[in-house]
Amino acid sequence: MLQPSDLAPGLLVGEGVSLPDDTVIGGNVVIHAGTAVGAGVSVQDGAVLGKPPAFGARSKALRSGELPPLVIGEGAVVCAGAVIVAGAAVGPGAVIGDQVYVRERSAVGRESVVGRGCSIENDVVIGARARIQTGAYITAFTEIEDDVFVAPMVVTSNDRTAGRRGAGVPLRGPRLRRACRVGAGAVLLPGVEIGAEAFVGAGAVVTRDVAPRSLVVGSPARHVRELDEGELLPA
Repeated sequence: MLQPSDLAPGLLVGEGVSLPDDTVIGGNVVIHAGTAVGAGVSVQDGAVLGKPPAFGARSKALRSGELPPLVIGEGAVVCAGAVIVAGAAVGPGAVIGDQVYVRERSAVGRESVVGRGCSIENDVVIGARARIQTGAYITAFTEIEDDVFVAPMVVTSNDRTAGRRGAGVPLRGPRLRRACRVGAGAVLLPGVEIGAEAFVGAGAVVTRDVAPRSLVVGSPARHVRELDEGELLPA
């Protein structure tokens, strides 16, 4: 049961929610029962924290009977209109942009930034200092390691059958290894691995694994060259 709170205009708070004194809350925020909010967190107008998930009648998504509470780490920022589902976790200093949607059992690491309008589906793991830019779609069961850059409008996928999987056939999202970069509008097919420090060019369609420190472009993506030391992230 949500109850009005006088801590901010239009704030609704569920049972068991305790907000540190230095929490900054905008207008019309909803915080569902059990959500854990760290010190120094900022939650902007219209954000919804700890939302219970909803499923279609024919959805094959895993339904956890009791999801753990949403956890928002200290100093994190949840921007206007963002929705974060119960069972997710947001690391310290992370920024969840305007109108972002983060689903259950997903984790966004320390100091990572998720840009406006991104969708982070269920069971996604994002490491520290990653940058996921405007409008990117991160499909369920994707793994994104530390210092990865995902440009605007990147699309990841996890089902080679396009919705016609047999019973018991798992979904497989892409795996993005440390400090790789994925250019604007690229498409990553199910289960592909982008190697550490690899660079996927804008608009590429990646159908197979990309070796570490390599540049790939085109549709389907093809190897162009190896990246030199000057193009790598400093150790």
